[in-house]
Amino acid sequence: MKLLPRSILIFSLWVAGGFLSSAVMAQEENTAEADEKIAAIIDSLNWVEGPKTVNVGPMATFDVPEGFLFLNAADTRVFLEDVTQNPASGQEYFFGPSEGEWWATFEYSDTGHVKDDEKIDADALIESIRENQEEGNKERAKKGWPELLNMGWKQAPFYDPETRRLEWALSFISSHNQQEGVNYETRLLGRLGVTSATLVVSPEKLAAALPEFKKVVGGYKFVEGQRYNEFKEGDKVAEYGLAALIAGGAAAALLKSGLLVKYWKLLVVGALAAFAAVGGFIKRLFQRKKPE
Repeated sequence: MKLLPRSILIFSLWVAGGFLSSAVMAQEENTAEADEKIAAIIDSLNWVEGPKTVNVGPMATFDVPEGFLFLNAADTRVFLEDVTQNPASGQEYFFGPSEGEWWATFEYSDTGHVKDDEKIDADALIESIRENQEEGNKERAKKGWPELLNMGWKQAPFYDPETRRLEWALSFISSHNQQEGVNYETRLLGRLGVTSATLVVSPEKLAAALPEFKKVVGGYKFVEGQRYNEFKEGDKVAEYGLAALIAGGAAAALLKSGLLVKYWKLLVVGALAAFAAVGGFIKRLFQRKKPE
């Protein structure tokens, strides 16, 4: 039997970790055909293996550690949309361990300089997020994607003024299979914008994955001149603060202006949903790796 290409072997480990969208499988009646489709997509991507320092757009660099993988923006878009059925802006960058317990993305937003002196009301904020998600689910439904339900805090928001990091974790339920998912979110504040670092992991593996995720995110560095403390008089300043970063930035204004359909990804609907795959699919991928 033919051995799988290395990238597919790596991806099979992600599947074993429970991160392949079950919606992909649900839409394919022919399992063998589904196997080949996913395998072909994964194998077409240009995987960067650590250790290596890469550019993450023009604003930052990232030290990909040994044992980790990275994808450029174009390949990350394919991974998000065609493999996991998530919305993509084309500005995301995939990273994760090759052994596959979790995966994550970076995405920079030109928000302007976000002032970090705001207090966060977690209870009020979660209600706003749930309201935004209702709108976001309408867009997911149009695309035939599962809705995200019962949004709640897995970890309430916390801001560290020393590292300029804003962190929180949201849990949600997939309408497709009623399985719980967790996104651990980090916002890295820069001089002229904010980078999102989103961890995708199954709830039972969050505690184990979190220390490694935080350590790896430390390898993301704004280039000289773009760091938060390099703000200059006259620089663009964001019209919102820390709480709005969690709720979706300009989402509230867009809801009122009627531009929501165009910019719906600014809402929490951008939460990456990735759910457990059918066990048989996992088993077949591993069987294909073995020589006859």
